[in-house]
Amino acid sequence: MKKCSKCHQGMPESEKFCMQCGADMSQASTPTAESASKPTTPTPVPAGATPVKPKKRGLTAVLLGIVGISIIGLIVLAIVGGGVWWLFLKDNGEEQAQTTEVEGDATVEASYEVSERVSTAFYNNADTELVVVTLKSNKKTKVKIEVEIPDITEKVTEEVEVGTDEAKEKIKPPILKKAYGPLDKAQEKPVRVKITDVNSGKVITEGSKNTTMLSRNDMVWVTEDGYQNYKYIARWVTKDNKEVKELVRLAAEYNEQFCGQHAMVGYLGGEGMVECQVASIFAAMQDYYNIAYVASTESYTTTNAQSVKLPEEVLMENSGLCIDLAVTVAAALENLDMEPVIIFIPGHAWVAVKTYAGSPSYYHLESTMLDSSVIDALDQGDWNWWQNSSQATVIDIKEAREEGILPYGEVETTPEKM
Repeated sequence: MKKCSKCHQGMPESEKFCMQCGADMSQASTPTAESASKPTTPTPVPAGATPVKPKKRGLTAVLLGIVGISIIGLIVLAIVGGGVWWLFLKDNGEEQAQTTEVEGDATVEASYEVSERVSTAFYNNADTELVVVTLKSNKKTKVKIEVEIPDITEKVTEEVEVGTDEAKEKIKPPILKKAYGPLDKAQEKPVRVKITDVNSGKVITEGSKNTTMLSRNDMVWVTEDGYQNYKYIARWVTKDNKEVKELVRLAAEYNEQFCGQHAMVGYLGGEGMVECQVASIFAAMQDYYNIAYVASTESYTTTNAQSVKLPEEVLMENSGLCIDLAVTVAAALENLDMEPVIIFIPGHAWVAVKTYAGSPSYYHLESTMLDSSVIDALDQGDWNWWQNSSQATVIDIKEAREEGILPYGEVETTPEKM
């Protein structure tokens, strides 16, 4: 160790300046063993002199540099680490959301209502439904709905998306053709409904509720909400029924008497022949079948179900109401490829046929006048139209066919069953 030549402070050999007074240490003396053992007394600063500020040690600067670098490194590490952690949390959060979306079974609320009664005759054509299903889920899923009336309708299966908003699904399984025969009277039938979560395979609800299947003969003229069902009377006009074909065959014999032609030719024979064929069909019903008219109080304006006979039933039972007789004549005329219409006024119905294909004019027939002459029945038909055309509802059978309202198939009926 050497001593400062100015303040005599001991300094390490490596120091070039005194850390006490800042003096140059290059001229400092190295103390002897003797002088080193004696205490040193700092030289007092002369009066009026300004003390010289000692310069910083090199070690301090180094330490401060190291500390500064360390702090900067920690800051950078915190920023980088924080960014990485944020990205991790972000990605992990998205994955959680997807997992929440797809994992676990959905909780589906499902209920259903069944129509109280079904108009068997025109159910397949009418804008109505058998079952209304109400669905809601706590998250998006898919359900399968199965609906049927065993042995009466087809089994309908539909898959629908269900979400958090309540939704309604209308289901209408069509009636089987073979079912019309047994439905000759109103019957209670179970409507079976099964709703299954497609994703989990769990049955949400399964059961049955009864509905009243009206007879195939029951006609509801007006619905509860006021909709008129008159056009569906075309279902009863069964032009290809074997009994109707037989009526047309027998009418040819009467046509020979009236117009001199032993044939029913439809519109091929001119307008005069059209009227002759109407008269011939009516005469066969009067003379050969001996059909009797049965009066009715039906107004054709109520929601009640009225039983309407099919033409084959009229011909086999030898009787009918005004609407029964009208559909029977209409079926025979359509069998001849002519264009019949059925005309309704409050409390009554009759039949007419276009004078030629697409004609705006008709030959009318009061088909209830089975005890009168054919000429009188034709005249009365014209009178009906002249008096009531402004309030009449005309059902064009050809137009109904174009709407898809087709006739019944042949109903399995026998005289014994009648």
